[in-house]
This record gives sequence, C-alpha cells and structure tokens, in this order.
Amino acid sequence: MHDIAIIGAGPAGLMAALGAARSGLRAALVEKRRDVSRITRACCQQLVMDEGYAGDTVSAGPGGISFQKAVFTVPYSGPLFAVTRKYYVSPGGHRICFDHGDGRPLAVQFDKGRLLKGLWNECAAAGVDLMPGMTAWNASDDGKAVEIQLTCSGRRSSISARKALLADGVNSRMAEALGMNRGRTHFVTTQCMVYTLEGVEDPEPQAMKSFMGGVYNSRAPIILYPHFGDPTRARMCVPRNKTEPARQVYEFARDKGALAPYMQQARIVKAAGCGLRAYSAMRQPGLGNALAIGDAAAFVEVETQGALMCGFHAAQAVLRELETRSGFEGYTRWWQRSFEFNGPDALRVAQGYALTPTYTDGELDYLFGLVEGETLPGSYSQYNTPKYMWNAILAHAERIAHERPRLLEKIGANMKLTINDTL
Repeated sequence: MHDIAIIGAGPAGLMAALGAARSGLRAALVEKRRDVSRITRACCQQLVMDEGYAGDTVSAGPGGISFQKAVFTVPYSGPLFAVTRKYYVSPGGHRICFDHGDGRPLAVQFDKGRLLKGLWNECAAAGVDLMPGMTAWNASDDGKAVEIQLTCSGRRSSISARKALLADGVNSRMAEALGMNRGRTHFVTTQCMVYTLEGVEDPEPQAMKSFMGGVYNSRAPIILYPHFGDPTRARMCVPRNKTEPARQVYEFARDKGALAPYMQQARIVKAAGCGLRAYSAMRQPGLGNALAIGDAAAFVEVETQGALMCGFHAAQAVLRELETRSGFEGYTRWWQRSFEFNGPDALRVAQGYALTPTYTDGELDYLFGLVEGETLPGSYSQYNTPKYMWNAILAHAERIAHERPRLLEKIGANMKLTINDTL
C-alpha cells in the first residue's frame, strides 16, 4: 500500500507527488497520458504577475518559477516572454488599456510542456512510483484507505493508498466517484478552441487583447494572445456559442469588427480544444481520506501557478494528516482564503460585471470611448481588471446620466445581479 496516490500529472499532481516523495512518503502518480510534455488540450500557459494573485506573488527567471509567500521554486529552464500590456477592445475599436507604465510584465508566458516534463523527471529522481498510460476510472474509501480502479490498454488493476489526492482536472472523475461533487451548483457548460495563427498583423504583439461584442457572433470575448514575442504569430481563444462550434465562430469573427485588420493574412497552424462544466468551487475539498486539489475543486480553473501552489500545500497537508489528522483542515483554510472564486464577490465579477452579451455593440463603443486614452492599473487578473474597468467608466457617471440615462440604469441593475440571475 502506498502512503499517497495522486491522480493526474498536471502541475498540481506533479508538484504534490514531488513534495510527498521528498518528505519520505511512498507516493504513486497515476496519469492517463504517456508523455506529459505533449499539450493537446487548450490551457493556460502564462503566469499572472499581479501581487498576491491566488494567494501568492510569483516571479520567473533563469532559476525557475518562484513563489514569494510559500517560499519555494519550481524548476524551469524553458523560454519566457513578458506580456506588458492588456486591452479590452470594443466592436468599433475603442480600447481600454491596462499597463504598469514602467515596463513591468502583467503576465509571463512559458512552455507548459517543458515545465511538466521537468517536474516529471524530478518526481522520477525522488522515487515517485510513476504510472503513465493509466486511466483511473473509479475509487472507493473504506475509512482506512482509498482504493483506485485503473485501466491500461484494456487491462484492469487497482492500487490502494492511505490518502488520495485528486488532481485530474476540471470535472474530476475521481471527485465524482467519491461523492465530492454533491452540493456544487452547475452554472454553465462551455467549449472553446485555442488556435495558433501565422500571418497575424498585430502592431502591438507584446499585448493581450480581448475583443468584445455581438459582432463576433460569440457570447464571450475572443482573446488574442502574444506568441513568445513572434510578431507574425499569435494564439487566439475562441468560445463556441449555443448553436455553432468554435471553428464557425472563428470564421465568422475573422472578418468582423475591430478584429478584422489583424486577420487579413492569418491562417491556423495548430488547434487545441477543451470543454468543461462550470461548477461552484468546493468549499470543503477534503472528504474522508481524499483531497481534491487544483482544478478538480475549483470554479472553472486555477491556472498553472494556482495548481503549483495547490500541489505544494497539498503535499504538506497529507504529511500532517497522516501524523495528526489535521492536515486537510489546514489545506481547506488556505484554499478558502487564497482563491478569489471562493469569496462573496467572485460570481458578481464573473458574470454581473460581464460585457458580452449583456451590452449591445453600440453601448460597448460608447462606454469604452469614455475611458479611451486613459491607462488603467497594470493587472492581468480576471477578477481585478473588470473592477478597474467599471471604476473608470463610472467615474463618468454624470455624463452617462445626461447622455444615456437608460444605459446608466442598466449598468446599476447589472451590478447587483448574481450569476444565477443572468444565466
């Protein structure tokens, strides 16, 4: 029997396995992929540099990715690229700018495949029992241990462990099997594609841009990301709408609105997709001998840096849980205070502050035009930037009241809505 079994070799699972093994625990790491360096799913490959983001402040350099508060460093020797500016762009091309003003990055791009492979090799060196190509399809907890059912190439097997960490991502199969999703609220099911593009004509390739509006035939922003400083390449995140897949949304949006000038010579060279069912976060991510970590317990995703932190703290939690039975409680307190989606304002930010499809294209052009030319605080956070944006817009409330009184009433009503009111 293992001391700990970790399901999923993403950043959370790898970090947890490494920490557990280095603490002297017998750790098994189950991963359905045979090569963790191959990234086939659309996912985050950038670090958010906001101070205190997800409960810690991160930095990246030749020595690796370092966390200030928890005081640990993740080995990484791959490429890094600083994203120094962020824009929200209205259908007519009015832009809201987020920038520190001194060249500091808002985000740093990295090669996730190289990061994961490096951690996998570190786990091997630390003595983790690595189990690639294994799919965990069921689990049970008898109060003394967790038994995990596995399959590989049609052959079934099982492993047992005193504790289990569930790091198998959004919509975790293991969390469902162990009854940990009971009481979570389902908000929306969505899909998106991330396309790598060549031939993009972008005058500011160092900036991330979110294109808003119904003109793109999408219910969410279409986001254009830099591609490691290559001015001829970019990555584009395209959500599907209710009736059309993401590729059709892309083809429609390519020729519309403020996005069109970037796309005249663009062509897709790579595509990766993802689909998910968004649930409310687990307030209590531990149950019995199992602890759900990273995306498995989250509202949508915790991103790579959040996952690394979850793995780091989870390894410590398991060690304390085995010794004193209080480790999962300590992890829960850290989890609840570190991630903004666990706070009372998170759902209002996620939906009540939303621009698309809440406001018409004409309304977006008007509102963005009020603050175009201003520079808002440098932030990449999906929680902070909407607040900064609306603070800047509402600084013109008297003008809006005079010119568009019904629009001001609409803004006020939307600010009070919860996500349940708007779906």
